[in-house]
Amino acid sequence: MSKESAAVTFSPGDNTELDEELKQVACDIAAVTWELKALNTVVIDLRGRVSYTDFVVVSSGTSERHVNAIARRVDDAMREASRPPISTEGTEDGRWALLDYGDIIVHIFNKKARKDYDLERMWTEAPRLELEDAPAELYGHFDAQQFDT
Repeated sequence: MSKESAAVTFSPGDNTELDEELKQVACDIAAVTWELKALNTVVIDLRGRVSYTDFVVVSSGTSERHVNAIARRVDDAMREASRPPISTEGTEDGRWALLDYGDIIVHIFNKKARKDYDLERMWTEAPRLELEDAPAELYGHFDAQQFDT
């Protein structure tokens, strides 16, 4: 999948296959955020740690408009893959947007909200997925050391 035309794909299979496909969908969502230059995108693997989701994608926008645009692009990509959200919150105010797809939850924050919510700190013991082709220029912003584990 190229960064220019990242697509989210999903087709159910057995549990092992489903786990790998969900992992790929979460990584594909990260690639979709990069299309709109989202900053510091991470995918946290919560499988077996919580009952409400398998993966959390956390990303930052640089302004209210940017946060909203990223949320709309992720939502569009997931709907194109026949995966509409179970619920969404904050998609109009631009401080924090939450897109809940059940097995994957996406959080898109502005700088202050990401620091305030500090989701990465909550899940320091959970593994982060290795994101292939992550654009280096989109990482290390907003005092990124606060997001390191």
